[in-house]
Amino acid sequence: MKSTILTLSALIAVSACSETTTTPDPIEQAVSGRTLVSGDTRLTAGANGALVGTLASGDTLSGTWRIGNGKWCRTLTQPARFAGAEVCQDAALAGDQLVIVGSNGTPTTYSIE
Repeated sequence: MKSTILTLSALIAVSACSETTTTPDPIEQAVSGRTLVSGDTRLTAGANGALVGTLASGDTLSGTWRIGNGKWCRTLTQPARFAGAEVCQDAALAGDQLVIVGSNGTPTTYSIE
Protein backbone atom coordinates (compact mmCIF):
# COMPACT_ATOMS: atom_id res chain seq x y z
CA MET A 1 0.00 0.00 0.00
CA LYS A 2 1.39 3.36 -1.03
CA SER A 3 1.07 6.26 1.40
CA THR A 4 1.13 9.92 0.54
CA ILE A 5 2.66 12.52 2.79
CA LEU A 6 1.68 16.15 2.31
CA THR A 7 3.77 18.85 3.86
CA LEU A 8 2.24 21.97 5.39
CA SER A 9 3.59 24.06 2.50
CA ALA A 10 1.92 21.72 0.00
CA LEU A 11 -1.41 22.05 1.82
CA ILE A 12 -1.12 25.84 1.86
CA ALA A 13 -0.36 25.84 -1.87
CA VAL A 14 -3.43 23.66 -2.59
CA SER A 15 -5.58 25.86 -0.37
CA ALA A 16 -4.37 29.05 -2.08
CA CYS A 17 -5.19 27.61 -5.50
CA SER A 18 -8.72 26.70 -4.45
CA GLU A 19 -9.67 30.20 -3.25
CA THR A 20 -12.66 31.65 -5.03
CA THR A 21 -13.13 35.23 -6.03
CA THR A 22 -16.51 36.89 -5.99
CA THR A 23 -17.62 39.26 -8.68
CA PRO A 24 -19.37 42.35 -7.34
CA ASP A 25 -23.06 42.58 -8.15
CA PRO A 26 -23.71 44.93 -11.13
CA ILE A 27 -26.24 46.92 -9.10
CA GLU A 28 -23.74 47.31 -6.27
CA GLN A 29 -21.08 48.49 -8.72
CA ALA A 30 -23.49 50.99 -10.29
CA VAL A 31 -24.75 52.63 -7.09
CA SER A 32 -21.89 52.33 -4.59
CA GLY A 33 -20.69 55.81 -3.69
CA ARG A 34 -23.32 57.44 -5.89
CA THR A 35 -26.48 59.48 -5.38
CA LEU A 36 -29.90 58.14 -6.37
CA VAL A 37 -32.46 60.75 -7.40
CA SER A 38 -36.20 60.35 -7.92
CA GLY A 39 -38.12 63.62 -8.00
CA ASP A 40 -37.31 65.47 -4.78
CA THR A 41 -35.86 62.34 -3.13
CA ARG A 42 -32.04 62.20 -2.99
CA LEU A 43 -30.28 59.21 -1.45
CA THR A 44 -26.54 58.66 -1.24
CA ALA A 45 -25.51 54.99 -1.18
CA GLY A 46 -22.08 55.18 0.43
CA ALA A 47 -19.37 52.75 -0.61
CA ASN A 48 -19.17 51.81 3.11
CA GLY A 49 -22.83 50.71 3.19
CA ALA A 50 -24.19 53.91 4.70
CA LEU A 51 -27.42 55.30 3.28
CA VAL A 52 -28.30 58.96 3.83
CA GLY A 53 -30.52 61.44 2.09
CA THR A 54 -33.63 63.54 1.96
CA LEU A 55 -37.09 62.27 1.05
CA ALA A 56 -39.59 64.23 -1.05
CA SER A 57 -41.51 64.85 2.19
CA GLY A 58 -38.49 66.74 3.54
CA ASP A 59 -37.65 64.01 6.05
CA THR A 60 -34.01 63.09 6.54
CA LEU A 61 -33.28 59.44 5.81
CA SER A 62 -30.42 57.42 7.30
CA GLY A 63 -29.53 53.77 7.57
CA THR A 64 -27.59 51.14 5.68
CA TRP A 65 -27.86 49.44 2.31
CA ARG A 66 -26.56 46.34 0.56
CA ILE A 67 -27.36 44.16 -2.41
CA GLY A 68 -28.50 40.63 -1.58
CA ASN A 69 -29.40 38.13 -4.32
CA GLY A 70 -30.04 40.94 -6.79
CA LYS A 71 -32.29 42.80 -4.37
CA TRP A 72 -31.88 46.27 -2.86
CA CYS A 73 -31.77 45.68 0.91
CA ARG A 74 -31.93 48.52 3.37
CA THR A 75 -32.26 48.99 7.09
CA LEU A 76 -33.38 52.46 8.12
CA THR A 77 -32.83 54.28 11.39
CA GLN A 78 -34.52 57.55 10.27
CA PRO A 79 -37.21 58.64 9.78
CA ALA A 80 -38.59 56.81 12.81
CA ARG A 81 -41.75 55.66 11.00
CA PHE A 82 -39.59 53.62 8.56
CA ALA A 83 -36.99 52.44 11.10
CA GLY A 84 -36.60 48.78 11.86
CA ALA A 85 -35.87 45.46 10.25
CA GLU A 86 -34.07 45.02 6.97
CA VAL A 87 -36.30 45.25 3.90
CA CYS A 88 -35.18 43.71 0.60
CA GLN A 89 -36.88 44.87 -2.60
CA ASP A 90 -36.64 43.75 -6.20
CA ALA A 91 -34.24 45.98 -8.11
CA ALA A 92 -32.98 46.25 -11.68
CA LEU A 93 -30.60 48.43 -13.64
CA ALA A 94 -31.94 50.19 -16.69
CA GLY A 95 -29.01 52.09 -18.23
CA ASP A 96 -28.06 54.84 -15.77
CA GLN A 97 -31.18 54.25 -13.68
CA LEU A 98 -32.07 51.94 -10.81
CA VAL A 99 -35.63 50.67 -10.59
CA ILE A 100 -36.71 49.51 -7.12
CA VAL A 101 -40.07 47.82 -6.62
CA GLY A 102 -41.62 49.03 -3.37
CA SER A 103 -43.42 46.84 -0.86
CA ASN A 104 -46.70 47.97 -2.40
CA GLY A 105 -45.58 46.64 -5.81
CA THR A 106 -45.05 50.09 -7.32
CA PRO A 107 -41.68 50.62 -9.03
CA THR A 108 -39.68 53.77 -8.35
CA THR A 109 -37.02 54.82 -10.87
CA TYR A 110 -33.91 56.54 -9.54
CA SER A 111 -31.34 58.30 -11.72
CA ILE A 112 -27.83 57.30 -10.69
CA GLU A 113 -25.65 60.41 -10.38
